[in-house]
Amino acid sequence: MYEMKNLNQKTGLVLLILAILMYIAMALWFDFTQDDAYITFRYAANFVDGHGLVFNIGERVEGYTNFLWTIFMILGLKAGFNLILFSKILGVICGAAAICMLYLLAGLIPALRPIWRGAACLIAGTAYSFAYWSVAGLETAAFALAVIASIYFYCRGNYLAAPILVLATLLRPEGGLVFAFIIVFDLISARRITDFVITTAGIYILSLIPFLAFKYFYFGGILPNPFYAKTDFTFYKYYDGLKYAGRFFWHYLGAGLFILPAVYMLRKGDKVFKIIILFLLIYTIYIILVGGDVLKVHRFFVVLIPLFALSVVYGFSGLGRKAFILPVCLVVVIAWQLFIPRRYVQTYHFAEVRLTAKMKQMALDLMATDKSDFSAAVSTIGAFSYYLPGHDVIDMLGLTDSTIARHPGLPVEGLETTWKESRFNIPYLLSRQPDYILFSTGRKPSAPAEKALHLYSAFLNSYRTTTYRFEGYRHDIYKRYFRVPGTVVRDIDPEFIEHYSRGSNYHAAEQYEKALQSFKKSLKFI
Repeated sequence: MYEMKNLNQKTGLVLLILAILMYIAMALWFDFTQDDAYITFRYAANFVDGHGLVFNIGERVEGYTNFLWTIFMILGLKAGFNLILFSKILGVICGAAAICMLYLLAGLIPALRPIWRGAACLIAGTAYSFAYWSVAGLETAAFALAVIASIYFYCRGNYLAAPILVLATLLRPEGGLVFAFIIVFDLISARRITDFVITTAGIYILSLIPFLAFKYFYFGGILPNPFYAKTDFTFYKYYDGLKYAGRFFWHYLGAGLFILPAVYMLRKGDKVFKIIILFLLIYTIYIILVGGDVLKVHRFFVVLIPLFALSVVYGFSGLGRKAFILPVCLVVVIAWQLFIPRRYVQTYHFAEVRLTAKMKQMALDLMATDKSDFSAAVSTIGAFSYYLPGHDVIDMLGLTDSTIARHPGLPVEGLETTWKESRFNIPYLLSRQPDYILFSTGRKPSAPAEKALHLYSAFLNSYRTTTYRFEGYRHDIYKRYFRVPGTVVRDIDPEFIEHYSRGSNYHAAEQYEKALQSFKKSLKFI
């Protein structure tokens, strides 16, 4: 009996090690930097250069939602590390630590033998999205580690949960949701105010008061600027959230089938497992309510992937004690999550790598050809802004611009777009007289802000296109040749830009006759 138990433990640890190795291999395979990560890098670089915690010098706007990660980047830069490499290494380490923490959390469920715990880690370690976002330069893996650790210590009744919840909240605002969940769950399950609730809430609130005070006095508010830029409580937002969650469930949970045995296992009444399932439910509802994420490859679900893996394994473990159940579970789930989302992940990975490379090159080309203190407006600000230190970069979507985020213009009827970021303020944007305006798609507008810009003759009259080359392709940008007049009004029919956009799409698809017809139609509206 002892030898069997010892073998079980060794096998579980072998699976854990294999999970970490597979995870690291996947991270090395992806090895890219998400465009949004460069926003954090720019804040860190400006701080180290003595300009304060700002995106543009002199503009105090909280354009990030990862304060603690930004602090980590500042410390890394001060220590002399390359920020891009430093963020990747730290992210991968946090992801590996999260997998280890999952193994410990699984150990709190008595019914799960070590071999099943290792199996849960292997499922998490072979999930594309988990490795993808760990190496992307963002705080995603660190936040996942903090959340899993806080749940682990709460389930153990350990007061370390409190400071870890503070760290989670400093990493991502959703840490507040994790804190609220744990406090409410403890109150309901105990039916009284426990010492744990008092101590945890006290440490959490007292620790965050200085942080909130800093935000208020430095940035002028409590909520980060992206909250205003992205918040849009409409039916379409919830529909987007459902589609976002549905895609994740299809890619990693077999359309929900893999989690069904876990739901059946709820009748056994294991408290730790009930906490995990309830947290998965609450957090998934939150993701749906906020409309999912503007970034692809399931970033918002990364924090839940290890917990879903644990739930799937726990459910399968309840189907019986036959020796074949574990390998069948592993083969089916891992094969599914390696095959089903593969093309989806590869498509967006390629697009992101190309986007950041292109925007970096555009910034370097502008720096090489224009030695003035020019400014630029762009809808994908990350890499472009990072490689333009000292230059004002206006975020057309409002993530780092408080005026656009908090005082957007009215929506324009008839504008078609697939972008989630719908805010813009064209009169304000043009009043800043940006020397250059860039779209990630070249001359063709796609974001609502880009399309709305073409409804103002002040833009069309003041800007002309100039062309740069990138990997054999031309990339057009708009350069200001004439000063934008003081009064800016929308005076062009939206049909103009819709026909123009269709013509651009036809032209890119080499359907030149259709492109010509669309361009001719667009001219009727100006």
